[in-house]
Amino acid sequence: MDFLKLIQSLQDLIFEIVVWALLIPKTIFRAIFRPAWMVQYVNQEFEKPADEQFDEYMPPGLFFLAIAVIPSALFLWMQNMNFNLIDSLSQLNEEKLLTSAFTTLISILIYLVWIKWLSKHPVKRSGLKRLFMIQCYLVTPPQLIYLVLVLLFGGMNNLLASLAGSGLLIIYEAFAFQDELKVGWWKGLWYAATPYLIFILVGIFSVVVIGIIGRF
Repeated sequence: MDFLKLIQSLQDLIFEIVVWALLIPKTIFRAIFRPAWMVQYVNQEFEKPADEQFDEYMPPGLFFLAIAVIPSALFLWMQNMNFNLIDSLSQLNEEKLLTSAFTTLISILIYLVWIKWLSKHPVKRSGLKRLFMIQCYLVTPPQLIYLVLVLLFGGMNNLLASLAGSGLLIIYEAFAFQDELKVGWWKGLWYAATPYLIFILVGIFSVVVIGIIGRF
């Protein structure tokens, strides 16, 4: 009986691997080149029964984990292991994946709160789920492109890669604001850039204050 369960588990695993191999490339292509379409895709899928949602493309959460979180965790630990892929995979565990996921989720959390505040809608679990799914599709491409840039250039260009990743994230997030707030794309871009502008201003203010205090 246990042997039959093992065979069934292997069959399910093989099927999932095949499905992922087919769906991941098309989902990456769509998410990178047609972010506005991905936003509408999530909206349309939420009108379907739960068991029929996200059948044509990778589900947002899995897509986010597979393309943003796991590669980020691998990259971090490959650096520590001198880019030894086998050792990095063996060292990759639940705690490290959670650390990488939490780091990547910060952007999603900030934008979820910002969108809800601008739309003046209460923060509810039911209302957050759809927005979270949209965020998974929009945050993943900039994160993937950032990792590719660091791998290709690395070293002194890490700052440039970070700036490029942040700029791309703002551009992709503009589509979420455009859809949710029913505004033009340029206004959505302004809304998407606002958290970064606030962060920069707070950083400059902190440096100035520290400098003034340091003189006394």
